[in-house]
Amino acid sequence: MENVPLASHKEEESKIDSGWEKSRKNFFIERLKAGNSLQSIMESFAEFKEVFRELLAISCSDGRVLWGRKIGIAGSALLLPIEELTKFINEFKGKIKTVTTHADCGAAAIKFKSLRPEEIPAGVTTADEYGTYMGKLLAEALGAEHVFIERDEMANEYHNEVGLVIDQTGEFDPTVIGESFPAHFLCTGAGLGFSKEYMKTEVNTLTKIAMGGHGFGERFTESNPFCIMVAANNKEELEKWKKVAEESTSEFGRRIRIDGFIRNDK
Repeated sequence: MENVPLASHKEEESKIDSGWEKSRKNFFIERLKAGNSLQSIMESFAEFKEVFRELLAISCSDGRVLWGRKIGIAGSALLLPIEELTKFINEFKGKIKTVTTHADCGAAAIKFKSLRPEEIPAGVTTADEYGTYMGKLLAEALGAEHVFIERDEMANEYHNEVGLVIDQTGEFDPTVIGESFPAHFLCTGAGLGFSKEYMKTEVNTLTKIAMGGHGFGERFTESNPFCIMVAANNKEELEKWKKVAEESTSEFGRRIRIDGFIRNDK
């Protein structure tokens, strides 16, 4: 394990502490802490109806990747089982404009670490290279362009997500709201027909990133929880995916808050 100089570690922790304090002053988080429901907060935005629109680009769920009209899938679908990936490609071929991959992808690192030597493509030596290799294959299969997002093009140096959105509508684009919506992971697969089993894995993996050393980690407590937010078309779907969220993150207890809202533009 690489030794990190003490001064550098302290500097990094200071940045994360500052980011955490900033996140506590976010309009959305302040309203949640005040006891407002997610439904009432979302409906308070003038842009609430406009946040539901056609999504055109597959990007990682990573909150630092703010590609417009983003379909958020961990690792840009890198962790999706082959059966579900094949079904997705067959259904969405020609409908996706762009597939992005990015530097410092946690999902790519997890996948790359799990590969046997014979499973690693020729010329690929790092997780980022593997993620990009697979992203290009996906883009080609979908008839889309591939774009690689460099580290300095991402929204933040470290994982500053304070929440995760499970989007059952398949059309939720919170970039319409801007910075009033907190930094978050985006999981659109619930609205794309992905299985509950896969979604549990994705939600758990991303939550662990937030709760670990690459995110705000132990700063999440019962009084300052990590927020899992379900965007749903109706009450039945809302309750279904709230249960999936509970089952995915039960190990974190009361450090997780689960809430949701129903779109009202239909």
